[in-house]
Amino acid sequence: MFEDYLDFDIEPFKEKIKKKVYEMYEDDLGSGDVTTEAVIKPMKIKAIIKVKDDGILAGMFEARSLLEKVGIKVKELIKEGSDIKKGDIVIEMEGDARKIMQTERTVLNFLTRLSGIATLTNKMAKETKTKLAATRKTCFSFSDKRAVKIGGGYTHRLGLFDMYLIKGNHIDTVCKELKCSRVEAIKECLRRVRERKDGKKIEIEVESVEEALAAAEEKPDIIMLDWVKIPDVKNVVKLLKKSGICIEASGGVTPDNVKEFGETGVDFVSSGYITYSCKSLDMSLEVLK
Repeated sequence: MFEDYLDFDIEPFKEKIKKKVYEMYEDDLGSGDVTTEAVIKPMKIKAIIKVKDDGILAGMFEARSLLEKVGIKVKELIKEGSDIKKGDIVIEMEGDARKIMQTERTVLNFLTRLSGIATLTNKMAKETKTKLAATRKTCFSFSDKRAVKIGGGYTHRLGLFDMYLIKGNHIDTVCKELKCSRVEAIKECLRRVRERKDGKKIEIEVESVEEALAAAEEKPDIIMLDWVKIPDVKNVVKLLKKSGICIEASGGVTPDNVKEFGETGVDFVSSGYITYSCKSLDMSLEVLK
């Protein structure tokens, strides 16, 4: 049942993704591609995108949306989510030479970054028996989250709008307002959210066993143990096992320790590492002679 807290539907946001991709292309293009306009005469060409690293392919939706918007014909040779190897050709394209040159970097930026995220997510997900979710530490917003899903991870919340997540700064601000302890502020934050009665899931971030138990008294849907040491994570899981509350471990989760965090018994782990520390997969666009 905890998948409902982790796996938000990205389909309704695909138009926003297309708009974001095109905006990034416009930012790059600015007042015009002076080099291409000076060097390249109007003509049609064929080109390919070739892979230079092994990994998981992602970013095809973004690449196709931009290329087709500027009038380039696109043929996808490999589906998103597939394993790719050095030397594979993922896209064939045909169209105006200038348009292909102008869109090259934006297309490659999305393909390489998102494939890197999918690849790293897949690697970390295979290291642990528990579920792996992303955080909001993203550059390409919904696209980064989409890549996580392609790699076998979960989106967690997509933005500030789709669930409550009471974080440390919320708690500390209420502490200042009420001149109270963090434990008292945690309970107050949960009460305030509960008063809204809008049916959204409620999660709270805590930093200790004491704070986790205090939060549990107010029955949130999820308690996030942020930067809590593994022995304490195990203790919280044991104490709250029958509470019906979903337990999340977060903070410092990397490929080196994701297995250990997963073995604590938490319902899922979340990691910013998969989106802010991924290595982009190398790819290149080559004009066919």
